[in-house]
Amino acid sequence: MAEMSFAEGLALLERRTKITTIAIWATLATFVAAMVGELLEGFGIITLDGAPPGIPLLAIFTYLAATLVYLISVIPVGMWIYRAHANLELAGAYDLEFSPGWSVGWFFVPFMNLFKPFQAMKELWNASYGTSNAYGRESPATVSTWWACYIGGNILSSVGTRVSAVNSESSITVGALIGAFSSLLLAASAWLLLTIVREVMDGQRNHLQVHEAFA
Repeated sequence: MAEMSFAEGLALLERRTKITTIAIWATLATFVAAMVGELLEGFGIITLDGAPPGIPLLAIFTYLAATLVYLISVIPVGMWIYRAHANLELAGAYDLEFSPGWSVGWFFVPFMNLFKPFQAMKELWNASYGTSNAYGRESPATVSTWWACYIGGNILSSVGTRVSAVNSESSITVGALIGAFSSLLLAASAWLLLTIVREVMDGQRNHLQVHEAFA
């Protein structure tokens, strides 16, 4: 099979961007819904114990929906990252530290997933704007803030779950408030990822495409 041209890779990335954008918006919405529920629980406005029958069921549905939508969104986001990074190679970018496969794969490697995906995204953003030494350059604020929110949100989610598991009235309240802040950070990371997707798409369309045409 003939190698894909950069123009074909860019067209494919355009299509994947549309699907990925929908997936991220859905994830953001579920995180916001979870945050609202956790705030209501944390401030005692609603309680799962002694609440009307529909309230606990709604809370469980919201949390399960947030988890399910997040897991499903991993697929289009991963496919988008892979294609965007593969386009760098098609455009003739050099000195890349990350392959398309590992730009996605590092998300699933324990401990390394705390920093490698950030480094790969930094390289993707910089190289999409035609900069040399993309990995070593300073990361854009969008990428740095996205990763800080993503890591912070996941850590706080784990902490909130552990605190709530103590199962005392105070621990449930504190756990809910921690969970609400976690959901806020994860919603912010989703919003920033939308920005990154748009910026990388613009970079590849307006900078890499020009570079490839004159290479």
